[in-house]
Amino acid sequence: VVNPNVAPTFTQVAPICSGATLSALPTTSTNSITGTWAPALNNITTTTYTFTPNAGQCATTANMTIVVNPNVTPTFTQVAPICSGATLSALPTTSTNSITGTWTPALNNTTTTTYTFTPNGGQCATTANMTIVVNPNVTPSFTQVAPICSGASLSALPITSTNSITGTWLPALNNST
Repeated sequence: VVNPNVAPTFTQVAPICSGATLSALPTTSTNSITGTWAPALNNITTTTYTFTPNAGQCATTANMTIVVNPNVTPTFTQVAPICSGATLSALPTTSTNSITGTWTPALNNTTTTTYTFTPNGGQCATTANMTIVVNPNVTPSFTQVAPICSGASLSALPITSTNSITGTWLPALNNST
């Protein structure tokens, strides 16, 4: 009697993200053939594994490729520095490379803060950070103008402060009151 060789059959392992847990492959096929797998499991790169049946089962080898998808780093447009207290728009919940997720901690428009983006599950994506610089507000300083007599000549006020802040003055100068 010559028994035909049987091909072991297995349920295909679904693709995983790089670094995700990869369960051990079954040592018994769905059609009851026992054996071993080689090489060792690798959860970092796509690998083809070969199942070698134990002796005396009239079975052939079988292959299974497990796809390991690389992790993608979400990318975002950097938020420009703001002045303390200025409006700070909500950070986008979708990256420029289409990864969705959430940011922590809550936005703070009074101090420089590093925010962390955590991708939603199932996207093979890593976290990303963005630091938003919040510059302190600076009060312009000026040399005080000496008192004048009503109607006396009054020079224009400087448009640059002694600490290098430029601007304009209101109301218009009045040398009578």
